Amino acid sequence: MNIVGLGDAGCNIASTFAQYPQYKIYKINLDIEGEGCYNIIKCETAEQYETVSLPKIKSFFKGIKGETLFVVAGSGKISCASLRILESLKKLPISILYVEPDMDVLTQTQELQERVVKSVLQEYTRSGVFEKMYIVSNPKIESTIGGAPIIGYYDKLNETLVSTIHMINVCENTKPVIGKIPGPKITHRIVSLGMLDIEKSEEKMFFSLDNPRERCYIYSINEERLKTDEGLFTRLKNQIKSKSQENLNISFAVYANDFGYDLGYILERTPHIQIKQNPAG
Repeated sequence: MNIVGLGDAGCNIASTFAQYPQYKIYKINLDIEGEGCYNIIKCETAEQYETVSLPKIKSFFKGIKGETLFVVAGSGKISCASLRILESLKKLPISILYVEPDMDVLTQTQELQERVVKSVLQEYTRSGVFEKMYIVSNPKIESTIGGAPIIGYYDKLNETLVSTIHMINVCENTKPVIGKIPGPKITHRIVSLGMLDIEKSEEKMFFSLDNPRERCYIYSINEERLKTDEGLFTRLKNQIKSKSQENLNISFAVYANDFGYDLGYILERTPHIQIKQNPAG
């Protein structure tokens, strides 16, 4: 998979993906140098970024093929260049990873811009231009992990987010021991992610979707436990039954790992545009 990061947040998340060999990293930002980096022209306004000149962008992406994840946060003016850049990748299967910032620290102008960027990308996704759009919220991720220090704050949040996406990607490309991660309905393109405490049956989402329609619980269980714990399957089935909700299709998949511990993830989908800001907690 290709990871294309735009702006400070997008590039930092793209760099976090670089720890895994399965990803090829591209970063687009101001004053950026190095392999896989594209230095975009500085603009004074968000509106200028919507039509910004992108010299040699085709040569920058020359030879790129396969699934591509475009990573962006909406509060920076540079995020308004998203559609211009994505136009250069339109022949590829593209998914969006949209990071909602802490809305409490944005100026009114930044907040309005964030809403526009998030809404436009969702509309394009829902119309089928993009495969899917993950929406995550920095305050929600912080709440999930129980907080983060000021120094290294975003590093810790990004590591949590990236490791979760990576593990779900691995599971989607691995044969499960039992169950299945179902393919999404063609209309269910807005996606959120979360973590599941398997023992406590506690769910912590990275963004709380309005009107979710599909939810899949993904269990990555130590292989030795899968071989020896005779009551595990019954407990997992009871856990899934307890999550039942009206108008929500629930599924699950169990995978073996050799980590020595168990992990749980949640994949949630909806056809509905997400408008409201997402508070922490």
